[in-house]
Amino acid sequence: MRRHWPYVALTAVLSVAAAAWAIPQLDDDHGTTHVWVRGDALLGVSLATHVDGLAAQVMLLAVGVGLLVQIYSTAYLGHHPRYRSYALIIVLFLIAMLTVVVADDFFVLLVGWEVMGLCSYLLIGHEWQTTEARSGAAKAFLMTRIADLGLLVGILVIGQTYGTYRISEVLAAGPKNSTAIALLLLIAVVGKSAQFPLHTWLPDAMPGPTPITALIHAATMVAAGVYLIARLLPIFEASELAMTLLAIIAAITMLLGALFALAQTDLKRALAWSTVSQLAFMFAALAAGDRDAATNHLLSHGAFKALLFLGCGCLMHAVGSSSLSAMGGLRRSMPVTFGAMTIGFAALAGVVPTAGFFSKDGVLEALHHAADGSGVLPDVLGEIVFYVALATSLVTAAYATRLWLVAFFGDAKEHDEAPQAMIGPVVALAAASLVLSIGQPFHFGIGLLSTIIAAAGIGMVVWAWRAQGNLDIDAPLLARELDLDAPYARWLPALVGSAARLVVAVDRDGVDVYPRSSATIAQFASRGLDLLQSRNVQRYATVIAAGVALLTAAAVIWT
Repeated sequence: MRRHWPYVALTAVLSVAAAAWAIPQLDDDHGTTHVWVRGDALLGVSLATHVDGLAAQVMLLAVGVGLLVQIYSTAYLGHHPRYRSYALIIVLFLIAMLTVVVADDFFVLLVGWEVMGLCSYLLIGHEWQTTEARSGAAKAFLMTRIADLGLLVGILVIGQTYGTYRISEVLAAGPKNSTAIALLLLIAVVGKSAQFPLHTWLPDAMPGPTPITALIHAATMVAAGVYLIARLLPIFEASELAMTLLAIIAAITMLLGALFALAQTDLKRALAWSTVSQLAFMFAALAAGDRDAATNHLLSHGAFKALLFLGCGCLMHAVGSSSLSAMGGLRRSMPVTFGAMTIGFAALAGVVPTAGFFSKDGVLEALHHAADGSGVLPDVLGEIVFYVALATSLVTAAYATRLWLVAFFGDAKEHDEAPQAMIGPVVALAAASLVLSIGQPFHFGIGLLSTIIAAAGIGMVVWAWRAQGNLDIDAPLLARELDLDAPYARWLPALVGSAARLVVAVDRDGVDVYPRSSATIAQFASRGLDLLQSRNVQRYATVIAAGVALLTAAAVIWT
């Protein structure tokens, strides 16, 4: 630990500074804007910050989870020869996320957005010696970068439409050209937050170190997409098409992700699909026009999902694998991990009194309002999304219970508890998963309904466990994730290859034509000059005589 303290201290300083900036703004819906460098002095790009209650909450989530991940990593990866670069990239990752959160200029936000993509690529591929790590990192980078073209073009359209790139000024001016802007931004968000149809990169990022998986899934990368729509929700609300597409994407993704998680045999991959599904819950709330419900679930999910991934790392430290077949019967030999992850799985399943229960019910309440016509969605679509969310809640409770039972029950196995540097963050996150429920609104009708649904999902799995003695899922198509990744394996390399060929063709036939033409003109000019500079005195005399004769004839004619 001694040789790792500078990196933990650096993250702690960043966390304290961010907290000092954010905490005073927690209850401020309007926020504070500060312009450090105005756009006229920097090619139209303003170095400006805006911190309101939403930004403050996401800042505290990012730096809080980031600090716990750094502490956890000292024991989990402290022996690794490239730990220093790993720890510094985490700091850069957090700075990039904070840039996205506080930026009041779209181009500054874009810088943080893209730096996060770079950091995720480097951290997912940390174990670059393995094929899985290299391919997972490349897939995440390519799919998210292609989607990010939507953000870049959207920013350019915003500049043309509003005459400014300042986010606060755009929001103050009111919606303009909303459908085009919202659809372009939606492309980037779908890629960043791994939503259908660009959802397949996130589960394939599991070869990365488990602490990084917790950071990406809980507080940075994928959370940035939810935050962007939450901040720009007035622009999206002005476009019925964009909100409808957002609702449809959320409905498809939440149920698919939950079903895929149910059929997994690897704990990390199951939790990854869980993240995909839970993010869709947040997008569904945003599609219903309820920003508070979405951000409340973002915060509670950040706590319990970081808890589950770091707890998974403790189990992997003990058994040497994230495969469920390597686990089982660990509740006695790892009681602290068992107790903490029980809280995490309960929050994921939506069991009272965890934060997950209250935040998930807030989403269901928002969708219920959308279903009865009081939201921004068409009534029929709102009703469909509401019932899909209820079905997803049932499946979520089922797979959370399955993972909990398979990992901790069954024949007892003797393993040592993880080191204190790993256990401490897990316990802190377990406490946060309970404390964050304080002050959250409670909806009695929806709460009762969701409790019945969660109890049904838990009861079915417990019954199957007692009846069969195992919870193997015989669903090969779900286990293969409906083979939805196959099209990407075919068209993504072809798309990248076509793009590369197009760039080469444009460079060769478009850009290079200018230097080639200049060279050709210079060559013809030099040949003409060469004829004049022949070093033949007789030719010079002949040319001079001919010139004199022509000038004399011209003078005679004109006079």
